[in-house]
Amino acid sequence: MNKWELKNMLEELRTDNTRHTETINKQITHIQALWEEIEQKQYKITRLEDEKTELQTHYRDCMLREKKAVADAAQDEKFCTKHILNKSTDN
Repeated sequence: MNKWELKNMLEELRTDNTRHTETINKQITHIQALWEEIEQKQYKITRLEDEKTELQTHYRDCMLREKKAVADAAQDEKFCTKHILNKSTDN
């Protein structure tokens, strides 16, 4: 190889290197954006899980209150039937 061929080859390699560096920088930027998106989604998932837990607790409390209300109503009905109407409620 002569001097000019080496110079051209070196110039091509520099150009290739520049293109690769630009590509790598674009990929780095893209990956950083993806990590930020992942963090935002993880935060949203955590918030939704907390909200789900809170709603499940609220639902369970409501169901317990409803169960107690039904039991109290049944007890009241049994009391009324037994003491006011003088009828037996036992089968």
